[in-house]
Amino acid sequence: MSGARRIRQLPPEVAARIAAGEVIERPVSVVRELLDNAIDAGAKRIRVTIVEGGLRSIEVNDDGRGIPPDQIEVAFERHATSKIAGAGDLRRVETLGFRGEALGAIAAAAEVDIVTRADGEPVGVAALLVDREVVRRSARAAPVGTTITVRELFAKVPARRNFLGSAASEGRQITTLVSHYALAYPDIAFRLEAGRRPFQTSGDGNLRHAVAAVYGAEQGDAMLEVAHEENGIAVSGLTGPPSLHRGNRTGIALFVNGRWVQSAALRFAVSDAYQSELPGGRYPVASVALHVPAEAVDVNVHPAKAEVRFRDQRGVARVLRHAIVKALEGAGPVAWTLGDAPASEATAEAQRPSLRERLQPPESSDAQQVLAGDLGRAAPSSGEEGSRTQRETLPLLRVVGQVATTYVVAEGPDGMYLIDQHAAHERVVFDRLKAREGREEAVQPLLEPVLVELDRTAAAVFEEHGAHLERLGLALEPFGDAACLVRAAPAGFGDGDIAGGLRAMLEKLGDERRVADPFDRAAASVACHSSVRAGMALSLEEMRQLVEDLGATTSPRTCPHGRPTLVHVRQEALDRQFGR
Repeated sequence: MSGARRIRQLPPEVAARIAAGEVIERPVSVVRELLDNAIDAGAKRIRVTIVEGGLRSIEVNDDGRGIPPDQIEVAFERHATSKIAGAGDLRRVETLGFRGEALGAIAAAAEVDIVTRADGEPVGVAALLVDREVVRRSARAAPVGTTITVRELFAKVPARRNFLGSAASEGRQITTLVSHYALAYPDIAFRLEAGRRPFQTSGDGNLRHAVAAVYGAEQGDAMLEVAHEENGIAVSGLTGPPSLHRGNRTGIALFVNGRWVQSAALRFAVSDAYQSELPGGRYPVASVALHVPAEAVDVNVHPAKAEVRFRDQRGVARVLRHAIVKALEGAGPVAWTLGDAPASEATAEAQRPSLRERLQPPESSDAQQVLAGDLGRAAPSSGEEGSRTQRETLPLLRVVGQVATTYVVAEGPDGMYLIDQHAAHERVVFDRLKAREGREEAVQPLLEPVLVELDRTAAAVFEEHGAHLERLGLALEPFGDAACLVRAAPAGFGDGDIAGGLRAMLEKLGDERRVADPFDRAAASVACHSSVRAGMALSLEEMRQLVEDLGATTSPRTCPHGRPTLVHVRQEALDRQFGR
């Protein structure tokens, strides 16, 4: 073809810089590769120092095994690795090493200094690499381990550097990465120097301490233990109680065989385990490690190591969800107040205190056990506690009145509580429906069946969920193409307007997206239309009974749709408002 350009092979140095961009996308990619090498080398202490978000320099120092003097040059060659010997090893990658080209890619994208001393060597070796070539090498006194310094990343590839973020943005990504590695490896002491206040962990092997270093001591103390094994998959770590949540999924840290991975399916499994426990648009906090047989997961699918591929992704997600649900259900009762640390578990001998004692803030473990009781009743015996799945209970509350015929006002151990009467009753009815599923007392037969005309959308919802509704006490029969007969309903359903209540419930059920399980979704919709409404006046005895019933539910602080049932205003906040 006239004027066509000739095809030619790129010079090695140009090809290396292009290939480097496939593995090394930005400063955080460099840090990840160097951390992986340090961990695979058995390091117990790792220090990361960055300047200008890693754009000016990145230094990673570790106390691992080091690199033997005769292997330094080959370590920076493409496809050089000590972790894979043959094609068969790719099916069982049990290290954090990837394609064996990380060091070569880094040296092609920046100037690299290395100081390393292998275990058993009398002295270390220092070398400077430019364009992957060692241009200076010398012996140097050094402790066992490796220090790699990367300077002016992508300085020779300005087009790629132009697409990087600001120094602050790139630095935040590195901080997030190191924080997640600290959660994945609590037995390694990490230190990140990226500004005035360094981040560091103790490396004592206690994941709770690592979580405290990343998220704060209060959150580390509140987290729930995760320990579950199923179908050859082991799940361990910590997950937050429902009272800990965020506005995005960044608080969900997942590790597969030691690798921090981004997996939408696994993140959804964690969120789904909480179902209606969280308000809409809120997500849990968790640090969970999955140990999957090496042959059941492919780690060689993403140049930046952010993704993995499972042989049975649904199976892995199912096991992860089971593990989180088990952790939530196994948690002992704790007193819930915003900003407070959880109280200790109630003992079998807890006695009902006087009103004055009940309204005093807890000052000791003896006082704290009072808060874990069920609204004045004696705490359950050890056998009862083990059989219950109650996760959080309310403190002892004294009902004092009602505001706007919508909110119940109560006095607690440390301030005032406002309880949404509709949301609270929803939770009570939902739990009762679930507990009485399929039993006769859930059904209230009607003297005469009620004919309900349905539009096409409602009829489709009825057809989809009819079996679930029947299990919940709504005895429905199809009547023509777009109508049904109601022969029985749960007590209080629709406030006496069975037809209107059913239509509203089917409309809500069709739009419900917060509750994943179909049966729970139906139960939540039935509960909503069987509960007291805002604007309904309640007697003092009715309010007391509502609060008591709420305290006996599995999750008293949220309704089945995730909305809060109560708000706590602390005593100090009240005092500040009145200038005390």
